[in-house]
Amino acid sequence: MRPLFFLAFCFFSQPVLAQNRIEIENGKAYNAVDMKPFLNTLHEQNEYVIAFRVVLPSTSQGLKSDYFILTRLGNNVQAFRYKDELKKLSLSDQLLELLWKNLIQNQLFTMKDEKELSNFCPKKYAIYHSYSYEFTLISKTRMKTLSYYYPEHYDEVCFGMAERKKIINTVSAIDLLVLKDGLVH
Repeated sequence: MRPLFFLAFCFFSQPVLAQNRIEIENGKAYNAVDMKPFLNTLHEQNEYVIAFRVVLPSTSQGLKSDYFILTRLGNNVQAFRYKDELKKLSLSDQLLELLWKNLIQNQLFTMKDEKELSNFCPKKYAIYHSYSYEFTLISKTRMKTLSYYYPEHYDEVCFGMAERKKIINTVSAIDLLVLKDGLVH
């Protein structure tokens, strides 16, 4: 009976343990030089760091973007805000887990950056001097940045890019669950 129990444990525990290990695909090896210092600090203390911000057009360089950041160490998920300093947010464990699952569901860890995807859109729909959504994903050994320019507009006029829709969905969840509550502003 014990060998059967042991085999069952090994068989069923592997998928559970594998769920905690998420590989960052389409990225590069982690390099601290390429990261902002506050992200390096969070990287040293966590298994995963996901930073989101809205990048404003170059004409408003005087404005700094706020970052919304999720970190994960084991099953512990935490949220932070960064503008001039790092501040921990008080969000419920349930909300933090929901946000983390949203990142997984929308496949940010496997997604490619917009520049890496073939994306034909007629020039008549081009918009200049708008914003981009930017996600920086960091694990202990890998990192990548996803940047999508004015995704709502281009999803409407040049539809068909599943990755763009996933970025919009992820940002909508962050906005609905966190930003609207005034926790990041």
